[in-house]
Amino acid sequence: MFDDLEATVAQLLVIGGSGRTGRLIISEALRRGHSVTALVRDPAAVVPGDRLTVVQGSPLRSEDVEEAMRGAQAVIIALSNIGSSDWPWARQVSPPDLISNAVRVVTDAMRSRGLRRIVLLSALGAGESVRSVPAGLRWATHFLRLGTVYADHEQADAFLRRSELDWTIVHPTVLSASDARRPVVSSPPGSWPSSLRIPRCDVAAFLVDAVDDEDLIGSAPVISSGPRRS
Repeated sequence: MFDDLEATVAQLLVIGGSGRTGRLIISEALRRGHSVTALVRDPAAVVPGDRLTVVQGSPLRSEDVEEAMRGAQAVIIALSNIGSSDWPWARQVSPPDLISNAVRVVTDAMRSRGLRRIVLLSALGAGESVRSVPAGLRWATHFLRLGTVYADHEQADAFLRRSELDWTIVHPTVLSASDARRPVVSSPPGSWPSSLRIPRCDVAAFLVDAVDDEDLIGSAPVISSGPRRS
């Protein structure tokens, strides 16, 4: 993918870098030696670091995305369609089509710059991964606020699949705040996940890994936590 570069010096653009998972993606990428540009609405929400450039703006504004994309060789999108709290019935705060519209803007900018590699953080239950979801969660995705969230993920997944870019769509199980690292199990859509929770830190590491993994191009893995190492 990066024939003339080592992975440790790849320039990454992170969209959604001020969120709970996005901040971990930035930290993980910097730890591995990547240079990172983060496009965020509030630069104060991102911890400064060496090789980190923070661009203030919106993923829905093409001019902001174009500016942030200068020099980038790959893009990770980790946006969240958020509510006023984590409760499924909480009031919707983000635009209901935030992620899908951002994917459209970002992929348009990528095509104009000849950039091909993109990794999208999605959700278990979107796209083909619905076949890996327990019946109770399938019900929840169609009711309460989750219906809006999953509709956005569905549109984003479908749009990226049609983009003809080198995409990977990652569907994690339920995200947790645990910092206890565990092996990540990657399964094809339709496979039953090994667990129903996965730490955000492990998701962040998987997304950074995926950027340089050519075997993941054009795939939409379901990821979950494996057994603890003894």
